[in-house]
Amino acid sequence: NALKYIKFQYFHVDTECGHNIAMALEQCRHDSLRSFELGNSNINEEGFAEIAATLRTQSQLENLHVRHNNIGRDGCVALGNLLRRWQSSNLKRLFLSNNNIDDLGLEALVEGMTNCSNLETVHLCDNRSITAAGIRSISPLLQSETCSLKFIMLQRINFGDEGAIALADGLRGNKSLRELSFAPSSAGITDIGWAAFSMLLCDTSSIN
Repeated sequence: NALKYIKFQYFHVDTECGHNIAMALEQCRHDSLRSFELGNSNINEEGFAEIAATLRTQSQLENLHVRHNNIGRDGCVALGNLLRRWQSSNLKRLFLSNNNIDDLGLEALVEGMTNCSNLETVHLCDNRSITAAGIRSISPLLQSETCSLKFIMLQRINFGDEGAIALADGLRGNKSLRELSFAPSSAGITDIGWAAFSMLLCDTSSIN
């Protein structure tokens, strides 16, 4: 079965349905799938963990969209393990907006993302349990020599000055990122955080 694109939208995916999706993925050729999308489906941690485990044979996957679900810490651990196990990852776009990701979940996820040297886009918007502690885990990824990230979306995450400073530190010397998007009204940044970004912009090694 040479399926290239799978999309589930506005389904209610319970544990049994997640199991059935995982079984279907097992039937896909291991070199065929390019995009997997499961959006607005209310999938629980157990169902998503089973799907993530099945995707381990699909390292050529380029797009993974799992927005507007109930993926939390356990789901992020499962996804982080998946990303780590891919021997040669082609993943370019990862969409995880509007889930229940917290700081520990993000840390587990970032550990897996370090193995994805082709990853260009990450959406984490509206995961409102993420704080500065979680954002700090992104900084080493941005500093990595293999980092290819171009777009990071963090709208409606309150990471405050500590998070802003961590992001600015991570971006110092980074050559890949083109857009870091967040909402000033909900990020909780004061003059201290903005000063960190201002210093970054004045450092020509970070923008040339």
